[in-house]
Amino acid sequence: MMSHAIPQTLGLPEDIQEILTRYTTEIHQKWAADLGGLILFGSAVRGDFIAGRSNINILLIVHHLTVEILERAGQLHREWGKHQIVAPLLMTEEDLIRSRHLFPLEYFQMAHSHVVLAGQDPFGEIQVDTNRLGWQCEHELMANLLHLRQRFIEGGGRIEAIHALLILSVTAVLPCLRGLLHCLGQPAQEKDMTILENLPTTIQFDPKVFQEVLSIKRGLSSPGKFEWLKTYDRYLQNFEGFIRRIQAIRQEGRL
Repeated sequence: MMSHAIPQTLGLPEDIQEILTRYTTEIHQKWAADLGGLILFGSAVRGDFIAGRSNINILLIVHHLTVEILERAGQLHREWGKHQIVAPLLMTEEDLIRSRHLFPLEYFQMAHSHVVLAGQDPFGEIQVDTNRLGWQCEHELMANLLHLRQRFIEGGGRIEAIHALLILSVTAVLPCLRGLLHCLGQPAQEKDMTILENLPTTIQFDPKVFQEVLSIKRGLSSPGKFEWLKTYDRYLQNFEGFIRRIQAIRQEGRL
């Protein structure tokens, strides 16, 4: 297995580049016999990585899975988790093939926004079933809406609870939006904010409240003390409208 340098075109901060290089080197040295591929995916590849806020997502393709391998992965995570690298996603090639049918949204995200750091590219030219992808996106959006309501009740309307809830929600919305755009034959690989800016054209929906919450997530803005509830209310109402818009697109036969 050959180790790959971290592409400069990703535009990652130098310290993150160094961390990934060291991480890749260690895995190459200690896992060479078991590893088929080491894949970087997510915000670090899309150009949405924010130092101190974003995580580094890694997929490890292994030839087989045992408790011993999981224990070694645990040791790896204890060492590297403090560097924004989340616990790696461990899969065999068979797992990955099955996930294309069972979890088309997750497969789509990795297949369309990834960089091979070591080993072989496990995705190739295989595409997801757009019908399955569309249905999963709608399912995830509806579940997100229900959680928005339920977790607001659990949090008692507290500012810190609303803050966490909005961030979790918009984080989950964006992958669904990318999946839906792919199903509609629209560009789905741009940066998060660009995706939202193009919503009036791609889906005929006003993205203002999504943009507002994404800015909050990035630490670029924050509602005043007495504005959080109003922000939540706007987000909830617009989210409900967004789901109705997606349902209308399906009724039009476009999904």
